[in-house]
Amino acid sequence: MSAPDNLVACDKPALVIYGGTFDPVHFGHLRSAMEVGQALGAASVRLLPCYLPAHREATTSTAEQRLAMLRLAVRGVDYLEIDDRELVRKGYSYSVDTLKEIRHEVGPERSVSMVIGADAYMQLNTWHQWQKITQLAHLVVLERPGYAAGLVPPAIIDWVEDKLAVDPLCLAQQAAGLVCHLRLNQFEVSATKIRSIVLQQGTINYLLPSRVIEYINQQGLYQ
Repeated sequence: MSAPDNLVACDKPALVIYGGTFDPVHFGHLRSAMEVGQALGAASVRLLPCYLPAHREATTSTAEQRLAMLRLAVRGVDYLEIDDRELVRKGYSYSVDTLKEIRHEVGPERSVSMVIGADAYMQLNTWHQWQKITQLAHLVVLERPGYAAGLVPPAIIDWVEDKLAVDPLCLAQQAAGLVCHLRLNQFEVSATKIRSIVLQQGTINYLLPSRVIEYINQQGLYQ
């Protein structure tokens, strides 16, 4: 499979974008980001918090609080970086707009991959200009236990047919255009569950970094 006509192969390290609301960031996010980066041969992974998700309910904590928690979580971890462009831009966070910006910055040659979860992938055909995503980057789908490929809408199945890549390392050999499914050693933890535990005055120890827990307590988040 080849890259789109305006993109060519590049020897620079692959760039991996891992987006989400991170409300709050937890070990499931951090571990998955590290594993997917290693699977794709990336030198680092950018965590990209969205400002206002177009297909999810509004976040509980503010953009500033979510960014602060991310910074605490990755402090001292060179492998994980933070890209706050969507928080700065504000408004609805459309992936295609963000990828256009990133592609303009890194040039037409560098391999760029955007990571999404299986749940988001099954709604991909409802995203803004969703078919343009692979013109700008590869798409990496993280499969969770219980993921059922048969539930993927036909429109997505038809669109992805000639883009599927089995070996994640091959994504580094071209700039964009491929879709790769990965199954990682994901923790069975979610931000929704963490917020529920806090609301019920339970303990969230060992689900997220201690510095983030301290911040949640100091700010009185999710209570």
